[in-house]
Amino acid sequence: MKRSLLLVCVVIFCTDRVKANPSNGDRLELDLTPIGAIRSANSDGSIPAWNADKLTEKAHLEWMQKIEKEQPLYTIDAGHSDQYAPLLSAGLQKMFQQYPKTFFMPVYPTHRPARQPQWTYEATRKNVIDARLSPSGDELLAAWPGTPFPLPSSAMEIMWNHQTRWKGLFIRLHLFENTVYDGGTIDTLETSIETYASYYREDRAFASLDWRSTLYFSYILGPARLAGGGLLIHDTLQPLHKPRQAWIYVAGERRMRRSPVLGYDSPLFNSEGIRVADEIDMFNGALDRYDWTLLGRREMLIPYNNQKMRYNRCDDGLVLTPHHLSSHSMRFEKHRVWVVEAKLKPGQRHIYAHRTFYIDEDTWSIVMADNYDKKGDLWRFALRFSAYYEDMPGMFSSLDAYHDFGQRAYFMQCSAGNGTEFYLQPPQDGYFSPTSIRQRLRR
Repeated sequence: MKRSLLLVCVVIFCTDRVKANPSNGDRLELDLTPIGAIRSANSDGSIPAWNADKLTEKAHLEWMQKIEKEQPLYTIDAGHSDQYAPLLSAGLQKMFQQYPKTFFMPVYPTHRPARQPQWTYEATRKNVIDARLSPSGDELLAAWPGTPFPLPSSAMEIMWNHQTRWKGLFIRLHLFENTVYDGGTIDTLETSIETYASYYREDRAFASLDWRSTLYFSYILGPARLAGGGLLIHDTLQPLHKPRQAWIYVAGERRMRRSPVLGYDSPLFNSEGIRVADEIDMFNGALDRYDWTLLGRREMLIPYNNQKMRYNRCDDGLVLTPHHLSSHSMRFEKHRVWVVEAKLKPGQRHIYAHRTFYIDEDTWSIVMADNYDKKGDLWRFALRFSAYYEDMPGMFSSLDAYHDFGQRAYFMQCSAGNGTEFYLQPPQDGYFSPTSIRQRLRR
């Protein structure tokens, strides 16, 4: 998006440094939500106030069911997208320019259902005082199991909020991963994924952190020529001093092998290179190759409350239309987002020279990302379609889509119907060790 366009947009700048003291924590009960979003509605009421914490589970579930039945307020197409430019990311504007006959945006009423367990709110309140980054900002050294920086004063704090946001404790996913090419050809990979956010152990007694943040294991179910392979990752909060560890399970050898560390712009075979390693979960990993700038907080149209996508199988040809996901299946709403810019440092290497991230204030999840090449051209664009999951409880991705404007292709990853399971208890000790994984796969 052009710099001049940003000046037109409704922007709420929040770049003044907030000093950590007990009284600032009171804001999380007054003008801010328990994790740091603005509680109140916007000036015209198109973004409502947040009150999800006041609802019973039954009332919240009924709310979600009503959302599924809503009709769009209006639809934006290429013919009049310029009228909405202040609310659109550069990536969305590019989608209209490149696919004017097929891409449109159904815009629905805005709802703010995001909430999470009370104990994570209490931990977040303590983080106002105790959360701590390394002097460079590249490593998270201390935090209780909640949002580390609910009153952020820098872009790097916001990126750490994204990487440590509440996604549940222990999750099992059954996913389809599809690459859709310009001519409509589709490559499909079916996978099973387990992930454990050790950062969110409720019984953690200290703010100081073990280097591990998340334990992750993926297993290929199909197609047959790839089935049986697996990848185990121990992810890190301190990537410069303790890089993430990775192991590959080779089905033919029936053993685990240490893998070169996957990170930064390492290519990923499952997306035919459309998505690189640090784009998993929209962004993950070390921050050290970029200079990070907080541009402020804006009102924007973003994918949100895509409840119907929780149940759609992503191998459905009616959904996987050429160039982008079927526009009929999308839902956009107006929300406030933090805008963070990353520019490649001199002498550093990455295929993306410039990146802009849009982070939902109610969840700290990146919901859109604009990725630019070395010439400064918008090359790729990612969208996260989130939904509310009662068993988590909270907002979680129902589908991620990564668009390559040069290839006119996209990669998408989504749940296979009801293929997302949340567990409130951690797995047994050693469950994500290389030995345990090997034993389980050899059975």
